[in-house]
Amino acid sequence: MWERRSPILLQAFCDDSASDKGDKRLFMAGYLNRANRWQLFSEAWREELQVLPSIAYLRMVEANNLRGEFKGWTKEARDQKLKGLARVINHFEPLSFQFTINRCEHFRVLTPVSPRGLGSPHFTCCFSVISGVARYVAETKAKTRIEYIFDEQDGVSSDMHLLFHEMKRNIPRRARNLISGVPAFENDKLLPPLQAADMLAWHLRREHENRSSPDDILPMADLLRNPKGHLESHVDDAHLHRWAEHHEKQEGVQILKSKGQWQEFRRDLVRFAEAGAIPPNGSRLSHLLFRLRIHFWAALARRNLRKRGRRRS
Repeated sequence: MWERRSPILLQAFCDDSASDKGDKRLFMAGYLNRANRWQLFSEAWREELQVLPSIAYLRMVEANNLRGEFKGWTKEARDQKLKGLARVINHFEPLSFQFTINRCEHFRVLTPVSPRGLGSPHFTCCFSVISGVARYVAETKAKTRIEYIFDEQDGVSSDMHLLFHEMKRNIPRRARNLISGVPAFENDKLLPPLQAADMLAWHLRREHENRSSPDDILPMADLLRNPKGHLESHVDDAHLHRWAEHHEKQEGVQILKSKGQWQEFRRDLVRFAEAGAIPPNGSRLSHLLFRLRIHFWAALARRNLRKRGRRRS
């Protein structure tokens, strides 16, 4: 798909769609292409949006329920608009990808023993996308670096920025070296490639649910997957159990469960980093564990200070 020594940056755009059926599987899906191709794609996508009847942006939840940009539309007009947008995606032939995780099992096994930020299925799946796409590109022997752009997720963007450099140490070096900076989280209303990713993730999730009725939206998953290149990966339940066993052994996790505790942890990390208390090098057993322990000790110190203050008063 790419010349091995192409200097042109690759960009992976990804959005999510969560099922409320069965194992409540979370789908993260999107497309990978050269940055210059995404620029041309965005122009073509906006032109298609403006074809009458026009919309300002695409969100599948609005298309499905005929609200927002699709308020007052007929189902036939909506389906024609979606077909036109699918043709734009097909014309530029981006690599399509999907990563999924069993949310029921994640919430049952991993979330209860994890720090708040690491207990989110969205965080787990975001990192799976980053690792999986980088490994795929590395296997092609390409040397082109990859930017990752996700749709905005409350809290996930802050946690990814906080922990990304430590977590990516677990990615093989060749793949790790292809990752360009910290992933970005952007507003899908403003970025056509994120709207395309939303379209793919939504249809893959509906396909998984086997929804079909006379009133259902036009099934398009087969049209949106690239037949020349589609990457598919699922985080199996065994991995969730192994991660849970690992988290259970870590000191200090229980004082990082609430939203307030996790926000305090973020502030501590900034202070420790500014003071030079976090070492620049270390093993894959990870700066994350080092940071968790520092936060654990800092929290104990704050508690002791509060106790002393009460005794004196």
